[in-house]
Amino acid sequence: MKNDSDEFNEPYLPARYKEIVRKKKQRRLLKKIGMIAVAIIAVVAVYIILSGILAGSPQPAALPTPVVTPLQNTVAATTIATSLTAATPAVTNLPTTVTTIKPTVNTTGTATNILEPVQTASANTYVTPAGDTSPKITEAQAKEIARGAFPDLPPGDMTVELATTPDFGRVWKYSLSAGTTTEASGLLDADTGTVVTFNRTILPGGRSQNPVLGMEAARQIAESTVDSRYNGILSINLSDSRYVPLSTPGGNVAGSYRFIYNRIIQGYPCDADGFIVSVDAISGAITEYVQRWQTPENAFMIAEDVMVTRSEAVYTVQARANTLYPSTSSGFRLLSTDIRWKDLHDPATTPRLSSIPLAWKIVFDDDIIRAKTNPTPAVGWVDAQSGELLEITYQH
Repeated sequence: MKNDSDEFNEPYLPARYKEIVRKKKQRRLLKKIGMIAVAIIAVVAVYIILSGILAGSPQPAALPTPVVTPLQNTVAATTIATSLTAATPAVTNLPTTVTTIKPTVNTTGTATNILEPVQTASANTYVTPAGDTSPKITEAQAKEIARGAFPDLPPGDMTVELATTPDFGRVWKYSLSAGTTTEASGLLDADTGTVVTFNRTILPGGRSQNPVLGMEAARQIAESTVDSRYNGILSINLSDSRYVPLSTPGGNVAGSYRFIYNRIIQGYPCDADGFIVSVDAISGAITEYVQRWQTPENAFMIAEDVMVTRSEAVYTVQARANTLYPSTSSGFRLLSTDIRWKDLHDPATTPRLSSIPLAWKIVFDDDIIRAKTNPTPAVGWVDAQSGELLEITYQH
């Protein structure tokens, strides 16, 4: 039995109530922990039992060891894909010609008669699938196309011959002859029927000494010719225009105007893709036509800010030229320097995605080259981003 003094030692009712609630919560928490522990123990026990049962089940038979085929037997299965690395020779076999190319990643895949590239699963490589090797344009069709492409050609005997060229691949070589005179000749693509080159003979007899047609009128004829013979969106730039007189034993007579148009990609000109058109300075007839438009647009790298200056590029080329022919270093002379896409490639191949670099093209000569009857200037290529010497062709 409590006395009155014990009441002063007991907690106040709200405090006692809180204490009761706290103890109840503790008991519930302990119950939950106990239940979780029991569940975990049960799961572990089931796992141990199942493991024992599975361990006693029969194992599947071992697979036979795969046979490794020697590398020489697998080459044929891999030739359709582009090799990842390849080093091109540093010096050609000709003793008077020096061509050096830095080791690079191989940028092309084997091509046959289909121009549209196909992306494979091998490192974004582009190859052209193998197919029928016969030309799509027949001999009869080639003759008809050659006659119809330039309707002002004089009558004569048209002959065609199937051939393969380093610049345009497989073509029909056509020639129009009138008696003993070749009036016109050229090439047309054997698969598409596109006239890729045309040359017309200018006979000097009866020509005036000076042009009848002005350069501006000739340029309009040239551009109209390009527009009418190329099916697609044109992005080109006139890079060179000049008058070329016709040389005869009795002196120069009226010749032709020659216009060079470069294909433009991301604001920079291509080195190979484009058009060359020559117009007769008297009649306005087309005397020369060259069309090269072979590179897929996705083969060009993304044009970034040029990191290499002109003087740095010239120094790189001149330093290399001096190591090849030290005795002619004093006669080194620059002919031209400009930035362009290094897009020249074998027509039997399709460039890989983003493989064509933007580079400085340095054209130069020396005393020995200038002394030749038909001098061929030397050319050096320097990467516009890294400053590496990509290629130099130096003939002596």
